[in-house]
Amino acid sequence: MSAPVTDEKSTSKLMDMCIRGRDYREDYDFEMMGEDVTASLAPLADEHFLPIAAFLREHLGMDEEEAVEAVEEAKEEAEEEGEESIDITKMDTEFVFTMQRAAIKGLKGSYDGEGEYVEHTEEEAETMVKMMVGGYSVEIGGKVLEISGDVRDATKFRGSRGSI
Repeated sequence: MSAPVTDEKSTSKLMDMCIRGRDYREDYDFEMMGEDVTASLAPLADEHFLPIAAFLREHLGMDEEEAVEAVEEAKEEAEEEGEESIDITKMDTEFVFTMQRAAIKGLKGSYDGEGEYVEHTEEEAETMVKMMVGGYSVEIGGKVLEISGDVRDATKFRGSRGSI
């Protein structure tokens, strides 16, 4: 049975996700250290997603949707406290590490000062995530998990031709 299209996701976005699968990219705009940054994020391939999801479930007692919610709640709390970023010292160390792994695997590129797309290798993404101060890496990891879940949902909506 097909899952209904929700108001949160347009039919065209779901179709694009369904067609492109792991090649789908979504730009994520955020502010880091006073600068506007746009990261190009991709859903995690199963070889990366499944170990992360299993770790979250087995060691932290949450699924990927609950992990995304935890990141969103931490982001809201930081904003309410007037902070620029999530305070990762208030989070479980294993959770932070897991979100950073998702960020490294899902960060595929960004845009330079002239607005040109710059593709990143996994090694470059890892270096960038390790250099991030505060909770930016956790925020990006949460967004990558959200996109990964959306792609999986896209295969279930009416009009999908099956799995990716």
